[in-house]
Amino acid sequence: MTSDAAMARRRSRGQKALKAYEQTAFPSEPSLLQHDGRYAQALLGALMCDLEHYARSQRIDFSAAVTTGHAINLEESAEAYKIGDQVRLDRHEGRCGTIIGWHTADQTCFLIDVPGLPTYAEPAAHLSPAPPFPQVNTSLGMVTRADQAECAYLQLTTRPPLPLMPSELDGERRALLTSLSAWSGVPETRLLQELAPAAPQRPLAAGSAIADFPHDIGTGIPPSPGSTRTSCQPSPRSGPTQSA
Repeated sequence: MTSDAAMARRRSRGQKALKAYEQTAFPSEPSLLQHDGRYAQALLGALMCDLEHYARSQRIDFSAAVTTGHAINLEESAEAYKIGDQVRLDRHEGRCGTIIGWHTADQTCFLIDVPGLPTYAEPAAHLSPAPPFPQVNTSLGMVTRADQAECAYLQLTTRPPLPLMPSELDGERRALLTSLSAWSGVPETRLLQELAPAAPQRPLAAGSAIADFPHDIGTGIPPSPGSTRTSCQPSPRSGPTQSA
């Protein structure tokens, strides 16, 4: 597994290489690499162009070299993340979520749980570290992560601490929603809708079950001894106050 220190060294080498190219191309100009992203991208493109000219003159397969380097980069980037890491989804409006798993087909894709939204599957190349979650102090303790905030919100909604006043409870829930929205990029209205606890389903009444299967339920079952029923309808069951 590629360590964070090793990744930092590789980024530093890349930065030094691009800065050296800039100094060669513009020897009398101040560096703009740290101040203009579009300039840095254009300069990197110029460096790649010059490298391709050099590779062609030396009969080096430049496309194969780029493909190999990109594949290694994807592999190393995938190793940089693990379950529980909080990441930003660069292709999805900068939304943030928590890695909950991964799957591997042509490439490794991480499964990202974004509060209030369906799970995303993104390769490491389109992820970046998320900013720290805005901490919220609640009656359940200090909340420092998005997944903790979701759990705390649900607990305050379904099983709030007994001594907590309604106004205090509402304040804590609002604070959690505000932090989740600010961090994840998901509107509070969407979070409020998606984090609401599901209403418990009522048990199916016996009459409904009989209505669904008025005849098939008893087909082929012989009547009890002494019964005079001729249909396949089930007979009424004895209640707790009736004699058997």
